Amino acid sequence: MITSTEPMITAQGAPLEVGPLRSSAEVVDDADELRARLATDGYLFLPGYLDRDEVRAARGSMLAALAGDGALRPGTDPDLAVPADDYRPRMLHEAARDSEPLQALLYGERMADLYHRIFEADVRHFDYTWMRAVPPGKATPPHMDSVFMNRGTLDLMTAWTPLGDIDRTLGGVAVLDGSHRLDEITGDYGSRDVDTYCEDDDQAATIAATDGLTWDGVLTRDPAGFGKAHGLRWLTADYRAGDLLTFTIFTVHLGLDNNADRIRLSSDSRYQRATEKVDPRWIGLDPTAHSARSKQGRIC
Repeated sequence: MITSTEPMITAQGAPLEVGPLRSSAEVVDDADELRARLATDGYLFLPGYLDRDEVRAARGSMLAALAGDGALRPGTDPDLAVPADDYRPRMLHEAARDSEPLQALLYGERMADLYHRIFEADVRHFDYTWMRAVPPGKATPPHMDSVFMNRGTLDLMTAWTPLGDIDRTLGGVAVLDGSHRLDEITGDYGSRDVDTYCEDDDQAATIAATDGLTWDGVLTRDPAGFGKAHGLRWLTADYRAGDLLTFTIFTVHLGLDNNADRIRLSSDSRYQRATEKVDPRWIGLDPTAHSARSKQGRIC
């Protein structure tokens, strides 16, 4: 009997056929080519762009926060990121905010240089840092970032930074190649805002006072079917510490399922031109994020 050595790749609990991301490492200093690839593909994959030692330092800082919270299995090597038996998915915004190694990695000179090249202008980043600690199981469904952060400029870039090696079994981010050019999706789904609600709804007062999302922002629960319906391929990689994946606010992406027995660590950060409007939900010492303070009513 021949046993397949191919890693199990699933999304939302179902098999997902994926292709390889196109590397742009060889053109990272060519601003015109970077912008051309962004316009065509909707993403840039930059293997080895970041310093591996800095990535490891950031990883260590986040693992220490998880260990201090009792999230790692006692008696195991913290660097293996084995979840405790009662582990639950969590966001680590405050730990990310307070981590000097992570802040230096994401908002230091190396990142600033890249986005200065892309935007041809001075850049700024959101103050809120998304820190992901994804346990075994299903991960984030397909979506566009626009529905979560479209109250400022729409010329906004996401950086997804793996904090450690992330192969296809541990999972990682997959992007839908060219999906940012699906006008029927960007103009409808992509223009919605997860923090708005209908003022004429019978439950409007309750909704306005509630933390969390009134709509979860999910584009589809069937990644494979959505890709086939639009004739587009899902793309990913076996990521290494030091790799960087960046994409537009309208690029459809998802988190592959974590089919390993360890926690997957990564972070999301956002960048834009310094002179353009910033989504107020994600700036300041205490960003309102997706809470009652961010809710906006409209007449439906």
